Amino acid sequence: MANATTTKKTTKSASDKTSFESLNGFGPESFKEGYEKLAESVSSVAEFQKGSLEAVMASAGAFAKGFEKLANEQTAFLKAAYEDSVATAKAASASKSVQEAIEINSEFVRETMEKNLGQINKVADMWIETAKNSAEPLTERYSEMVGKIQAYRP
Repeated sequence: MANATTTKKTTKSASDKTSFESLNGFGPESFKEGYEKLAESVSSVAEFQKGSLEAVMASAGAFAKGFEKLANEQTAFLKAAYEDSVATAKAASASKSVQEAIEINSEFVRETMEKNLGQINKVADMWIETAKNSAEPLTERYSEMVGKIQAYRP
């Protein structure tokens, strides 16, 4: 029975010694080292967030430029379409016969359809370009974030 009690005391004493040694390792130097690592991490996060905000602003700027370009293109197209329709109306009203007026209008409709289809394709391409340019800065930040996360993985 004395042997079992001695074993328990030895085990407890060794456990206490290990706990004390781990606490003893926590001194001013380890505190300073831990604080420096924390400060570096906070600084790194703040820098990453600043870069992310800049990426969002760049993305918004690219979208605004693309939207402005699209608006200008559409304005010019509508102005030209209006001018074409006025010219066609004048030509149709000055025609010498109903048949000639119908031919003028038929040609106008055909040309207008072709122009509209061409404009649809042009606008679609411009939207794709705008979306690509707007997403580029965010995609770069996302890739950088994934790289940072993977660097911290065990």
